[in-house]
Amino acid sequence: MLTKNLAIFLLAFLFLPNELLPQESISIGGYFGGGVISGNTTSKGSFSSSFFLEVDPGFYKDLSLRLSFLYNTDFNSVLPNTTKRYYPFIKGFGAKGITSQNIEPNFFIEEGLGLIVLNDRTLSGTDEWDYGVNFSIAAGFDLRDLDKNGFKLSLGTEYGLTFFNTLASYFSLHLQVHYFIF
Repeated sequence: MLTKNLAIFLLAFLFLPNELLPQESISIGGYFGGGVISGNTTSKGSFSSSFFLEVDPGFYKDLSLRLSFLYNTDFNSVLPNTTKRYYPFIKGFGAKGITSQNIEPNFFIEEGLGLIVLNDRTLSGTDEWDYGVNFSIAAGFDLRDLDKNGFKLSLGTEYGLTFFNTLASYFSLHLQVHYFIF
């Protein structure tokens, strides 16, 4: 019940009209790429993916809040003709502060730091929720040309590390697509 009320509050906060809460922008995006996952096991090569919602609440210039869902699984799960019955994976949620600097009119660098909650499923008998931090950096092209809405494309990397239970962690090198709604 508490999580449902919290989710309703967060969604209302994100989508209130500009007159009530002066968001600078709302955007969505995602990434996919390769990387490494580990828990109580040796590191495994992984396919990494994430979907995120980003809001620039206008409190501080060039600082925005990114809420994300991430899913990293063994690379064999996306390859054809693999017959394993279990593929290790890590999934989770994150909240991250993102700052971005424009280097040229259409080139940017962004950095992020935040908190994550990961579900470690790297072994078939493991189902642990861990809490930790994540760091990210990306560089790419802003295709908006002074408009508020449009796309950003970038190459980036992200590292997440937890501090409890199985010490689950992930690393990804990815292609990121970011669309600004307004």
